[in-house]
Amino acid sequence: MEILPPALQRDGDFVQSLEKGLAVLRSFSDEHQQMTLSDVARQTGLSKPSARRLLLTLQKLGYVSSNDGAFRLRPRVLDIGYAYLSSVELPAVVEPFLNELNAQLREACSVGVFDEDRIYYIARASAQKRIMTFNVRVGTRIDPLPTALGRVILASMPQDELDAYLNMREEAGDMEGAGLDRESFSRILSEVRSQGWCLVDQEVEAGVRTIAAPIHDVSGKVIAGINVAVHTARVSMETLRDDFLPRLIETRNRIDEAIASYGPAVNFS
Repeated sequence: MEILPPALQRDGDFVQSLEKGLAVLRSFSDEHQQMTLSDVARQTGLSKPSARRLLLTLQKLGYVSSNDGAFRLRPRVLDIGYAYLSSVELPAVVEPFLNELNAQLREACSVGVFDEDRIYYIARASAQKRIMTFNVRVGTRIDPLPTALGRVILASMPQDELDAYLNMREEAGDMEGAGLDRESFSRILSEVRSQGWCLVDQEVEAGVRTIAAPIHDVSGKVIAGINVAVHTARVSMETLRDDFLPRLIETRNRIDEAIASYGPAVNFS
């Protein structure tokens, strides 16, 4: 679990204990639904005494529970995510369009936004059968580098912001770890920018293909992406391009129109 560097922690307005408490909450996941004190300390990089104090505080506040030394999240943590979902218009606007597209294609459809360095799913209509080995739901974070959803959003960034982001990921070794190099990835983003959509074939996971398009606000700024994920055994590349892509673009256009109808007074980003 990433902790901010010391330079930011020394900021007079920065509350380091809050950062650590949030790091403890974020350390729980599908792979770590239940953890011991040692597990939490290892996942967060905190000392055991620090992790213990934070866990016990979160337990008293009702955010985690403990049974025989094993901690897990309690439903109250949903209050944090729900506060975002209920205060932002975008999930409510896209949901009926996602459900309609899902009914047409019978495949998983999602909308995600970019925040700092990850894509967060804010709305989803699931497939009848699970596609990926990890469970994708509203709130799931994904890496934008190998994903169609991430690439349509990265391709829309101002060049200086994109360069800064790619520099950061390159310095961390993330691009090499994803089997990408800066030059070829820049060409990929240029192509995505030109055609207005992105198709990724089994780069995220073997057997999974995804196709995505950007969602715009009333000014034309890209604020999110919409995607469809399919299994290779069910949907061919030709079907994905010739049948699914036009329906995805049509749905995206209708979402853009719905967003534009609210006018510039409503901020969807």
